[in-house]
Amino acid sequence: MRKRITQIRRGFTLIELLIVIVLFSAGAVSLLQIFSMTIYGGSENQNTLIATALAEEKLEQIRNTAYGSVVDEARAVVPNYTFFEREVVVDDNTPVTNMKQVTVKVYWIERPGDVTISLVTYVSSI
Repeated sequence: MRKRITQIRRGFTLIELLIVIVLFSAGAVSLLQIFSMTIYGGSENQNTLIATALAEEKLEQIRNTAYGSVVDEARAVVPNYTFFEREVVVDDNTPVTNMKQVTVKVYWIERPGDVTISLVTYVSSI
C-alpha cells in the first residue's frame, strides 16, 4: 500500500487578490479626495488673508490722505496682485456732516464664484 501525500497549497486565489485590489483602490481614492480638499481649503484661506491685507493697506493710505482728497476709486486690478481687484467707495456726509464713510472692497474668484471682502472706516475733516 502506498501512502498518498497530499500537498496543501498555500497562497491567495485570484478572487482574493481582486477583492484586495478593489478595497485598496477605494481607500486610495478616498485619501486623494481628502488631500485635494485640504489643499483647496488652504488656498482659500491664503486668498482671504491676502485680500484682507490689500484692503487694510488701502485703508492706511486713505487715513494718511487729506480729507478733500478722499474719493472713489473704480474697481481695478491691484498692482503686483493680478488675481485680485480692489474698489473704493466713499459716501460723503455719512453718518454725520463733515464725515466720510470709506468702504474698500477686494474681489477675487474662487471655485464657487466671486468672493468679496469689505472693510469700512470713517474719515473726518476735524
